[in-house]
Amino acid sequence: MPDQLESGDREASKGRSGKSLTLLVLSGDMEKGLAACNIALAALASGSRVTLFFTFWGLNLLRKPGSRASGGLMARLLSLVNRDHAERQRLGRMNLFGAGRWAMSRLMKSKGLTPFRESLALAHRMGAQIVACSNTLELMGFARESLIPEVDDIAGATMFLDTASEGQVITLS
Repeated sequence: MPDQLESGDREASKGRSGKSLTLLVLSGDMEKGLAACNIALAALASGSRVTLFFTFWGLNLLRKPGSRASGGLMARLLSLVNRDHAERQRLGRMNLFGAGRWAMSRLMKSKGLTPFRESLALAHRMGAQIVACSNTLELMGFARESLIPEVDDIAGATMFLDTASEGQVITLS
């Protein structure tokens, strides 16, 4: 499915209807990332403008594999205990020491469902704006280079509020 989109689809989708959806992704749990992508893709398909704003643990879904924090001791320690990218995120419930994530991934593959990173890339190509929270990024000691290329912007709460004031807001926490 991701290969079906032309490179011009992202530009063409910017002239969407007046509907706007902002998804606030606070959690890095696997199923919440998947839900954010599913909702974003449905909204994009119906002609809405979509912004996904990732903050706190949700930022882990945007990290490149192996990225490490820089800065002070606390930021580096936090990085050691933090799951470092989308493929390593746990299920919020029924994780069972990683067996739940493994089982969910196999079940999704057997049903032909797209994993988080592929869904996020598809949403991005369809025109979704992907934003990482600047304050949380700094707090956790991560730089722009530690994020996946689909991230369009690094911005703070003011940008979130401006975007959120234009339409509907859904929080995934």
